[in-house]
Amino acid sequence: MKRFLSLILVLSLALSLIALPAMAEGEEFTIAVNLHGLDKSGGTANKIGPKHAEETTGVKINYYELDSASAGEKINIMLASGDLPDAFLSLLTETQVVSNLPMFVPLNEYLNEENAPNLMKMFEKYPELIDMITQVDGNIYTLPIGDFSNPDNQGEGIQFINKAWLDKLGLEMPTTTEEFYEVCKAIKEGNPNGNGEADEIPVTFTQNNWAAHFINLLGPWGICEWEGGGDGYLKVEDGKAIFTATLPEFRAGLEYWHRMAAEGLLDVEGFTQTNEQFYARLKSYSVASYRGWTPASNFAAEQAAEFTALPVLQASDYPEIKPVTPGEINKFCGNRYGFGITRACKDPAALVRWFDAQNADAATKMLWKYGEEGKLWKQDENGKIWALWPEQTEDFTRENMKYTYGAMNHIPCLVLPEELEENGEDAPAEATIRLGLVNAVKDNFPAERIPIRNVPAEKIQERNMIYTDLKAYLDSFVADCVVNGLDDAKWEKHLKDVEGYRASEWVQWYQDYIDKKF
Repeated sequence: MKRFLSLILVLSLALSLIALPAMAEGEEFTIAVNLHGLDKSGGTANKIGPKHAEETTGVKINYYELDSASAGEKINIMLASGDLPDAFLSLLTETQVVSNLPMFVPLNEYLNEENAPNLMKMFEKYPELIDMITQVDGNIYTLPIGDFSNPDNQGEGIQFINKAWLDKLGLEMPTTTEEFYEVCKAIKEGNPNGNGEADEIPVTFTQNNWAAHFINLLGPWGICEWEGGGDGYLKVEDGKAIFTATLPEFRAGLEYWHRMAAEGLLDVEGFTQTNEQFYARLKSYSVASYRGWTPASNFAAEQAAEFTALPVLQASDYPEIKPVTPGEINKFCGNRYGFGITRACKDPAALVRWFDAQNADAATKMLWKYGEEGKLWKQDENGKIWALWPEQTEDFTRENMKYTYGAMNHIPCLVLPEELEENGEDAPAEATIRLGLVNAVKDNFPAERIPIRNVPAEKIQERNMIYTDLKAYLDSFVADCVVNGLDDAKWEKHLKDVEGYRASEWVQWYQDYIDKKF
């Protein structure tokens, strides 16, 4: 890594002596971008970040917007046909990049002080980025975007509970799974929403929201998702990859949640409900506990204030297991495949310069991330920047605002840890609230995580070929056990079935990855 970084810096010095063309006003490119479902702006070009970019660089960008639900299929067709935009922004997956490297421009020669002074400063300060974005052939094909790392983003989905309902019913905050069971029964029977109807839903989830997957409800038994894949069916202890779906505590977790489902305490429609249906559930003011980013992301201020972080529950039947919740201290939160320039681009150097210009300073990045200053962010006279938490309505929540005014992490820049403060002096920032929630659960983040690095395309294909069928089977098995129950015969059959789905090969793949055997 150090040798490669030194090579880049030497190359930069050499190229700085060459008269490279400046970014010419009037240049025009087409960039495919993510169109978020909550975006009410009317189009990317209407936002202040893109407008500022055009005003300051003189470069016109035509934004080809792809709906996130169908983007993957459309991009695969583009890559297969060669009918490509000049670049992709916040749309590419690891597989799409690694399996189609000839479709992308190697950027090594453009990463120099002439074309990318801001990126060079960033790489010098955070050299680990070079390892993350360098492919096995030694080339860099994509540039990182989003949030590099920030304290409030260390955690993933956090389990919330309506504390106001607990207080109304005279209930203590639960700390174990059995205490939680009793609390959920009391909520189901106690009409805490006060509408006189037995419509309370103690716990809901959805498989269609990154923050609210069912597998994280197995956290009390030491099982949760981890960044990079696995969906909770894999964990790492002492450098060893462990398959979780055959562990006795995995079975115990499924049996617990079946009991909850059988008594109407778990919303089993979570296995099939859409993200929109999930949000509708929350807005109905009937849900006591769910996973999300912050309550303010899902409710107006008055209702959001009723929710707080649920302590990471200890499994009553496995007191020796340390419970977990998904998250990682100082984790990389960006997208390594965020900005890729394709072979269709006639002037890659100019597009690198345009991208670099968006990384010039923190304020420029905020225009992209949050939009106009004063709405979702503020900068003081000392240059400190923090997020704001504006008034919300039922129809226009902070979540809508983030994607309407800005683009959050779907941006042509990487926000560094030191560029965005955790809180501000004049308004309760959602980031501050989020940080408090993360701090409440961070002691239960998994102790070990999978390292971030690139591997050959054939190894990715090998992993995915196994996991596609394995995951489909496991997801179906989990849902069936929660809804219909689990006995010894079904469990024994499951232990045999997983081998038919090559579970051992999948775990061995990750063990070899951890051991750097490829």
